[in-house]
Amino acid sequence: MHTHTFQALGTQWSVEIFDEKDSAVLESAFRTLEHFVQDFEATYSRFKADSLVSILNQDRMLHTPSEECHALLTYGKQLYLRTNTHFNFLTGNIQEARGYDATYSFTPDESKTLTPGNPVTDLHITAEKIELSQGNIDLGGFGKGYLIDELATLLQKEYSLQYFLINGGGDLYATSDHGTPIQIFLEHPTKPSHFIHTTTIKQQGFAASSPFKRMWHSGDKTYTHIVANSETPRIASFVKAKTARDADAFATTTLLLTESEILTLSLVEEISVARFTPATNNLWRTNSFDT
Repeated sequence: MHTHTFQALGTQWSVEIFDEKDSAVLESAFRTLEHFVQDFEATYSRFKADSLVSILNQDRMLHTPSEECHALLTYGKQLYLRTNTHFNFLTGNIQEARGYDATYSFTPDESKTLTPGNPVTDLHITAEKIELSQGNIDLGGFGKGYLIDELATLLQKEYSLQYFLINGGGDLYATSDHGTPIQIFLEHPTKPSHFIHTTTIKQQGFAASSPFKRMWHSGDKTYTHIVANSETPRIASFVKAKTARDADAFATTTLLLTESEILTLSLVEEISVARFTPATNNLWRTNSFDT
């Protein structure tokens, strides 16, 4: 096994390659992946003042978007409909108002607008331009997963690698270890390095989401990075999907759904879901999660 680690997007990345390849090929692959991630962050992070996302949020228009930008934002629009409007990535302005801003001030500003945009009616995407009329774009709910899928494609197509695991701060995509599924551990959301369950992934993405790791207090109010119509439940969600981008997005979405709604979504989207409630130590999961 060959492993490369680096820092990007505010978290630790790890790439494990199980193929037997020449060291020069592996070094080239690791370098290419790291540069790809750095370029993606510079282009799409709302925390970067000169990123395309920041420019679009400020100017409300972006001319001649790249194919990548077009595809990324179109995917975000589709998620809004695929999740019955629960997943909305036009909430960057709300997160900033709560204090989850470029400086990580975590100081809420009640004077800022708290109205999200509607991805269907407020974000218009054509080959010539992208227009945003309400809300601010935040790709935090699926951007890392989207990026991981792009890295996986790069390893397969550019370097002919078959067996690997990409870990972007807990968001994963794995092929296999020469046919053997990769075992992963579900971390307790409030007890670091304490694991509550295991599962495996093979040709799948995995992601977890909870309000606990990005939660702050101001006065008598508690804030999180998750924007919902009602108070975010104090639970953790774990999702396996065909892609890392879907796992990333649906991990956040399933925090906000009932178990009945999750069962329906899991059938439609072919995902596997587990939810853990720290207050009761209860782990609920769909039948497919342990397979």
